[in-house]
Amino acid sequence: MVRHVIVTAAALALLGGCTIPIPEKENEIDYGNGALFNESNAADVVQSADSGSGGAGAGAIVLDGRIPAAFLGRWGLVPGDCTSTAGNNKGLMTVEPDRLTFYESRATIAKLEGISPTELRATLAFTGEGQEWTQETPLILENDGAALTRVADGQTLRYTRCGA
Repeated sequence: MVRHVIVTAAALALLGGCTIPIPEKENEIDYGNGALFNESNAADVVQSADSGSGGAGAGAIVLDGRIPAAFLGRWGLVPGDCTSTAGNNKGLMTVEPDRLTFYESRATIAKLEGISPTELRATLAFTGEGQEWTQETPLILENDGAALTRVADGQTLRYTRCGA
Protein backbone atom coordinates (compact mmCIF):
# COMPACT_ATOMS: atom_id res chain seq x y z
CA MET A 1 0.00 0.00 0.00
CA VAL A 2 2.78 2.42 0.94
CA ARG A 3 4.50 1.53 -2.35
CA HIS A 4 1.40 2.54 -4.37
CA VAL A 5 1.21 5.87 -2.54
CA ILE A 6 4.89 6.58 -3.28
CA VAL A 7 4.48 5.66 -6.97
CA THR A 8 1.35 7.80 -7.26
CA ALA A 9 3.05 10.74 -5.53
CA ALA A 10 6.07 10.44 -7.83
CA ALA A 11 3.84 10.35 -10.94
CA LEU A 12 1.92 13.44 -9.78
CA ALA A 13 5.18 15.28 -9.09
CA LEU A 14 6.37 14.53 -12.63
CA LEU A 15 3.07 15.70 -14.13
CA GLY A 16 3.14 18.87 -12.03
CA GLY A 17 5.98 20.20 -14.17
CA CYS A 18 4.04 19.76 -17.42
CA THR A 19 2.47 22.79 -19.02
CA ILE A 20 0.25 23.14 -22.05
CA PRO A 21 1.16 26.04 -24.37
CA ILE A 22 -1.68 28.53 -24.72
CA PRO A 23 -1.82 30.87 -27.73
CA GLU A 24 -1.15 34.47 -26.76
CA LYS A 25 -3.80 35.79 -29.09
CA GLU A 26 -7.31 34.35 -29.19
CA ASN A 27 -7.43 33.92 -32.97
CA GLU A 28 -3.98 32.38 -33.42
CA ILE A 29 -3.26 28.70 -33.83
CA ASP A 30 0.22 27.25 -33.26
CA TYR A 31 0.96 24.38 -35.63
CA GLY A 32 4.08 23.34 -33.71
CA ASN A 33 6.41 24.13 -36.62
CA GLY A 34 6.98 27.74 -35.64
CA ALA A 35 4.09 28.96 -37.81
CA LEU A 36 1.16 30.79 -36.28
CA PHE A 37 -2.08 31.13 -38.20
CA ASN A 38 -4.28 34.16 -37.95
CA GLU A 39 -6.45 36.07 -40.40
CA SER A 40 -3.62 38.33 -41.54
CA ASN A 41 -1.20 35.53 -42.48
CA ALA A 42 -3.53 32.78 -43.69
CA ALA A 43 -1.94 32.51 -47.13
CA ASP A 44 1.59 32.50 -45.72
CA VAL A 45 0.83 29.69 -43.26
CA VAL A 46 -0.67 27.54 -46.00
CA GLN A 47 2.40 28.18 -48.15
CA SER A 48 4.79 27.16 -45.33
CA ALA A 49 2.78 24.15 -44.14
CA ASP A 50 3.82 21.71 -46.86
CA SER A 51 6.60 19.62 -45.35
CA GLY A 52 7.57 18.07 -48.66
CA SER A 53 7.63 14.59 -47.14
CA GLY A 54 5.48 11.86 -48.61
CA GLY A 55 2.60 10.01 -47.06
CA ALA A 56 -0.98 10.83 -46.34
CA GLY A 57 -1.47 13.85 -44.16
CA ALA A 58 2.12 15.08 -44.51
CA GLY A 59 2.09 18.83 -44.00
CA ALA A 60 -1.67 18.85 -43.34
CA ILE A 61 -2.94 21.81 -41.35
CA VAL A 62 -6.26 22.91 -39.96
CA LEU A 63 -7.37 26.28 -41.26
CA ASP A 64 -9.96 27.21 -38.61
CA GLY A 65 -12.71 27.12 -41.24
CA ARG A 66 -11.33 29.95 -43.40
CA ILE A 67 -10.21 29.56 -47.00
CA PRO A 68 -6.71 31.00 -47.61
CA ALA A 69 -6.28 34.14 -49.73
CA ALA A 70 -4.68 32.27 -52.66
CA PHE A 71 -8.04 30.51 -53.32
CA LEU A 72 -10.26 33.60 -53.04
CA GLY A 73 -11.88 35.34 -55.97
CA ARG A 74 -14.20 34.81 -58.91
CA TRP A 75 -13.77 31.65 -61.00
CA GLY A 76 -15.50 30.68 -64.26
CA LEU A 77 -15.99 27.34 -66.00
CA VAL A 78 -16.05 29.16 -69.36
CA PRO A 79 -14.81 32.67 -70.24
CA GLY A 80 -18.38 34.02 -70.47
CA ASP A 81 -18.95 33.22 -66.78
CA CYS A 82 -16.50 35.98 -65.88
CA THR A 83 -17.74 38.64 -68.29
CA SER A 84 -21.51 38.17 -68.57
CA THR A 85 -23.70 41.09 -67.59
CA ALA A 86 -26.93 39.31 -68.55
CA GLY A 87 -27.01 37.10 -65.41
CA ASN A 88 -26.52 33.90 -67.40
CA ASN A 89 -23.12 33.05 -65.91
CA LYS A 90 -24.17 29.63 -64.59
CA GLY A 91 -20.58 28.43 -64.20
CA LEU A 92 -19.42 31.31 -62.00
CA MET A 93 -18.10 30.40 -58.55
CA THR A 94 -17.13 33.09 -56.04
CA VAL A 95 -14.80 31.94 -53.27
CA GLU A 96 -14.75 33.98 -50.05
CA PRO A 97 -12.95 33.12 -46.78
CA ASP A 98 -16.07 31.52 -45.27
CA ARG A 99 -18.22 30.48 -48.25
CA LEU A 100 -18.54 29.58 -51.92
CA THR A 101 -21.31 31.14 -54.01
CA PHE A 102 -22.69 29.55 -57.19
CA TYR A 103 -25.40 30.48 -59.69
CA GLU A 104 -28.26 28.94 -57.70
CA SER A 105 -26.67 27.84 -54.42
CA ARG A 106 -24.44 28.91 -51.56
CA ALA A 107 -22.03 26.76 -49.54
CA THR A 108 -20.62 27.53 -46.11
CA ILE A 109 -17.57 25.79 -44.70
CA ALA A 110 -18.52 22.96 -42.35
CA LYS A 111 -14.96 21.57 -42.20
CA LEU A 112 -11.73 22.58 -43.92
CA GLU A 113 -8.32 20.93 -44.01
CA GLY A 114 -5.18 22.15 -45.73
CA ILE A 115 -3.51 19.23 -47.52
CA SER A 116 -0.74 21.27 -49.15
CA PRO A 117 -0.18 24.90 -50.16
CA THR A 118 -2.30 24.27 -53.25
CA GLU A 119 -4.87 21.75 -52.03
CA LEU A 120 -7.75 21.96 -49.56
CA ARG A 121 -10.26 19.32 -48.55
CA ALA A 122 -13.60 20.93 -47.70
CA THR A 123 -16.90 19.74 -46.34
CA LEU A 124 -19.45 22.23 -47.63
CA ALA A 125 -22.98 22.84 -46.32
CA PHE A 126 -25.07 23.89 -49.34
CA THR A 127 -28.39 25.69 -49.58
CA GLY A 128 -30.19 26.44 -52.81
CA GLU A 129 -33.46 26.03 -54.66
CA GLY A 130 -35.23 25.19 -51.39
CA GLN A 131 -32.86 22.32 -50.54
CA GLU A 132 -29.97 21.69 -48.15
CA TRP A 133 -27.15 19.17 -48.58
CA THR A 134 -23.56 18.49 -47.55
CA GLN A 135 -20.75 17.67 -49.93
CA GLU A 136 -17.07 16.84 -49.50
CA THR A 137 -14.85 18.28 -52.19
CA PRO A 138 -11.18 18.93 -52.83
CA LEU A 139 -10.16 22.38 -54.04
CA ILE A 140 -6.87 22.31 -55.97
CA LEU A 141 -5.02 25.38 -57.25
CA GLU A 142 -3.10 24.84 -60.49
CA ASN A 143 -1.12 26.90 -63.03
CA ASP A 144 0.33 29.24 -60.38
CA GLY A 145 -3.15 30.10 -59.07
CA ALA A 146 -4.75 30.72 -62.46
CA ALA A 147 -6.90 27.55 -62.34
CA LEU A 148 -8.93 25.88 -59.60
CA THR A 149 -10.19 22.31 -59.79
CA ARG A 150 -13.18 21.15 -57.75
CA VAL A 151 -14.68 17.67 -57.70
CA ALA A 152 -18.45 17.58 -57.19
CA ASP A 153 -20.78 14.61 -57.54
CA GLY A 154 -18.00 12.57 -59.16
CA GLN A 155 -17.46 15.28 -61.78
CA THR A 156 -14.17 17.20 -62.10
CA LEU A 157 -14.82 20.90 -62.67
CA ARG A 158 -11.92 23.08 -63.78
CA TYR A 159 -12.34 26.82 -63.21
CA THR A 160 -10.23 29.69 -64.54
CA ARG A 161 -9.61 32.73 -62.37
CA CYS A 162 -11.60 35.75 -63.57
CA GLY A 163 -9.69 38.94 -64.34
CA ALA A 164 -9.98 41.98 -62.10
